[in-house]
Amino acid sequence: MDRRDILMALPVFSGLSERDWEKVTDLFSERQYQRDDYIFLEGEAPEALYLVKTGKVKVLRHSTDGKDVVLRVVSTGQLLGSVAIFDGGGYPGTAQVIEDCTVLVIARNDCLTLVTRYPVFALAVIADMGNRLRSSAEQIRSLAVERVEQRIARVLLKLGSSAGSDSSEGRVIEMSLTRQDVADMTGTTVETAIRVMSKFRRNNVIRTRRGKVVLVDVEELRKIAELG
Repeated sequence: MDRRDILMALPVFSGLSERDWEKVTDLFSERQYQRDDYIFLEGEAPEALYLVKTGKVKVLRHSTDGKDVVLRVVSTGQLLGSVAIFDGGGYPGTAQVIEDCTVLVIARNDCLTLVTRYPVFALAVIADMGNRLRSSAEQIRSLAVERVEQRIARVLLKLGSSAGSDSSEGRVIEMSLTRQDVADMTGTTVETAIRVMSKFRRNNVIRTRRGKVVLVDVEELRKIAELG
């Protein structure tokens, strides 16, 4: 997909005229990043809004004990950095590349111009940030009250939905997912993540194929996520 195709697929740009499209597309540039590269760091001044064209990026925060906590995984068609762009503070998290990726970039000033010029863009961005706020609240509740099996099941289901594809074996999470990643995303230790993932494999709930996790029994995962 070219730059315009990606932008046209986003709800935030729905309703633009042909003339508007020419102006909007010209405001975006492209950048390429390799696995483990940083797109921006937590606390940095917001210079641009990013849109993932290809690949996947994780957004994480550094805790006081030195542990990284993964807040979310961003894939094709999703935005990065919108909170900082609109409140003017530093980026609330660090964006690190999981898979080689290409991102579309728009400077902060140009993004703010779009907000004032196209109300539909502003409303859609507000809705996007609202969804993320709701997701963050759910994640906080999960870390506070849920058992680790529930948390890991929820993360696997979420990744299966946002970064998965169907196969004959089940739902494949189309990204490399280490035990460290699972631990970071669920606020637990690597040892605990290994134990729970091993249990899921023994019970034929998941499988591992070439570094990717396959969700074999999605219904059972849902039961675990809901009941603990």
